[in-house]
Amino acid sequence: MTRAGQTIEDMGMTDYSDHYFGTCRDRSTNTLYVMRVPGSGLDAAVARTAADWPTVKVQFADAAGSRGQLMALLNRIRADTEEWRAKGVTIEGLTLAIDGAGIVVDTPQWQSAEAEIKARYGPLVAEVR
Repeated sequence: MTRAGQTIEDMGMTDYSDHYFGTCRDRSTNTLYVMRVPGSGLDAAVARTAADWPTVKVQFADAAGSRGQLMALLNRIRADTEEWRAKGVTIEGLTLAIDGAGIVVDTPQWQSAEAEIKARYGPLVAEVR
């Protein structure tokens, strides 16, 4: 979905990078979901752009952080994997939750390490599993 050659994704990443997480579209209902951190002009900008597509419904969903914020945390955790390994915790995977809820940390030691991981990295860690 574009306006003047710029997609909503481009607009979000360029003009609202501190708030934008991502989009997804449900073709069965013709709904565009925009995941973002509330509190910027992004909602209004998307609404103005979407006005050009009267058959498209737009829904906004709160995200824990912007894509940039979450990627920075993911990379920080990745950089700390050797430190975790020295503590007996193997980080097997790091992903962004597709709904913008935060970072998902995969470790076989999730039961014993969850509290420490969340305490260290804060609320942007959505799940330790």
